Amino acid sequence: MRPGAAGPAIHALIICLALGAGALYCLWQAIKAMRTGRAVRDTPTSRVRSAAQGYVELHGRGRLLDGSQTRAPLTHLPCTWWSFKIEELDERGRRRSWNVVSSDTSQTPFLLDDGTGTCIVDPRGAQVFGARKITWYGDSPQPLIHLPAGTLIEKIVESVFHGRYRYTELRLDVDSPLYGIGAFRSVGGVEVADVEGDAVRLLRDWKRDQPALLRRFDTNRDGSIDAREWEAARIAARAQVQREAAQRPVAPIQNVLEDPGDGRAFLLAQEDATNLERRFTRRIAAGLGGFVLGAAVLGWYLQQV
Repeated sequence: MRPGAAGPAIHALIICLALGAGALYCLWQAIKAMRTGRAVRDTPTSRVRSAAQGYVELHGRGRLLDGSQTRAPLTHLPCTWWSFKIEELDERGRRRSWNVVSSDTSQTPFLLDDGTGTCIVDPRGAQVFGARKITWYGDSPQPLIHLPAGTLIEKIVESVFHGRYRYTELRLDVDSPLYGIGAFRSVGGVEVADVEGDAVRLLRDWKRDQPALLRRFDTNRDGSIDAREWEAARIAARAQVQREAAQRPVAPIQNVLEDPGDGRAFLLAQEDATNLERRFTRRIAAGLGGFVLGAAVLGWYLQQV
């Protein structure tokens, strides 16, 4: 290598790595969009009342749980789900950028009601699409005004009033259409008791109090529990476990939609499946286009160096 050539060579290597990484990232995003779009397209719509346990697609309306008063933190408007971000303008000469000061996302459960039943939605881990988005500006770390729901006011404030801080809020509105795809399960109802296991644990408790055990089951009064007497104790323990299980109150059945936790998509949207499919089709096209463009630029650059 000629003296002084190391610098340009390292610079060229960095550019090649950046172009290659960018192309691969675009390809990965396209693959992810393909997988998610296929899940939306291939998963049939279920009704809450008859949905099978497992991976399902539901359509309904978003409702609040009884007693819930969920409100978006910045606008204070009622909603089923929210996410917000507050950014501060950083100006250094001609360079302008927005740095995140604070952000948060709702984790409060809410309801999906499709007319046949209700399902509790646990939004943790969900990708949310079609949420109502509002952005405005101010001069304090927290907004001093809370915008009304009128879209004209929002647009005027967004386009005219600027400040050092930028506030962005996303909301899923109460009673708005709600699409969900994820893991569906039902909890509560009649509980299946582990009779044998509970009986063994009960016998273990009885054995700790030997005098009481002998008084109850030592029928021949020889000071020990023989095989016949121990079998009687087992029968009594099983009977007690069964009586206690029958007396327990039956919990109401609750349906829950949540993150599958196995890599499959968990989506919530304030729109229908058709619009979601279009979203992912555009993402696939953008990802593949970025990959082809990045690979082409990388190939051209390698021919120049």
